[in-house]
Amino acid sequence: MTIINKKTVITSACVASIFLAISINGALSANQERTPPPKAPVQYPQVSVSTVQSTSHRATVSAYGEVTSRNKLSLTSQVSGKVVTLAPNFLSGKVFKQGEVIASLETIEYQQAVANAIASLADAELALAQEELNAKQAEAEWQQSGLADHQASDLVLRKPQLAAAKAKFELAKQSLEKAEYDLSQTKITAPFDALVVSKAIQVGSNVQAGSEIAVIYDISLFEVALPLSTAQWQSLNQGDKSAYAHSAITLSDDANNLQWPATFNRVEQHINANSRQRSLIVNVSNPLALATPLFPGTFVKATVEGTTVDNLWKLPASALIDNHTVWQISDEDLLRPLAIDVVFSQDNAVYVRPKAQISQAKIVNRPLASYLTNMKVVPQLEEVL
Repeated sequence: MTIINKKTVITSACVASIFLAISINGALSANQERTPPPKAPVQYPQVSVSTVQSTSHRATVSAYGEVTSRNKLSLTSQVSGKVVTLAPNFLSGKVFKQGEVIASLETIEYQQAVANAIASLADAELALAQEELNAKQAEAEWQQSGLADHQASDLVLRKPQLAAAKAKFELAKQSLEKAEYDLSQTKITAPFDALVVSKAIQVGSNVQAGSEIAVIYDISLFEVALPLSTAQWQSLNQGDKSAYAHSAITLSDDANNLQWPATFNRVEQHINANSRQRSLIVNVSNPLALATPLFPGTFVKATVEGTTVDNLWKLPASALIDNHTVWQISDEDLLRPLAIDVVFSQDNAVYVRPKAQISQAKIVNRPLASYLTNMKVVPQLEEVL
């Protein structure tokens, strides 16, 4: 009986231990389910911002164009003949002064024409003198004829004959001038200070009147046509149509780090069929004589200073969402879209005017497509300009 009681006690103790372990484990599990895990701190995106405020800026417009000579000429011969001499420097790339002889043609025929014209003029002058004498004599004879009270015919007074003699004399003079002109044209000269671009004759060539001798450029004045958009025109003059006439203009070749000063010349009063824009024309005087020569055909960037514009913000070009909107950071560090007008741009900066009455703000420098209105952010001040 004692042995049975001991076994019963041991068995009961084991069962009780198992139930106790189960109870403790269940209690611990329940306690763990009721205790929430610790919360991780909220991470807001960091954004680069610039602090901007309204100030005055001088508008600057950039445009591109090709340097050309104002006068580009296909030089032609005015008379026919054989080329007998060429100037030693009649080569592409060489320069001629105005009036300098480029080439000469045979003159024998033109000298003969001048001699014939001189002889014809002498004959016409003699005939005119004879006819003037005849006319005076006819007038005297009419007066002595006793018919002075009657009107004499022009033929009797030799007026038509005198008019014909005068006309022939004038024709002879004009013929001599033409013959002398043709003789002078056997020497082909530079009509202006000229750069030879190409030549089309050699010694021994036979040229006809109108034949091309060379292609030459006037080197006294080069010009650049700068197509400008409507917004760029507005940036230059701001309503003052003559403002750009006094603008500072610089031409540059960024690839070779070269610059040249230029001056305003004129404004084209038509829309170019290719660019669909009007052009501002600027000049460079004596470009080949500059310390750094400017050559025709150079593609340049022109920077034109306009008027001073008030109440503008200067922003990096990367700040634009589009041409009308940027992201602004509110006082609560929330993203807000802000409507702006782009007045002009220069290099990597844009100059804008907010449509709202705001004098200063924090603007996102590099917005992302994932940004949303009222998104909480962490602004990081970064002046990128």
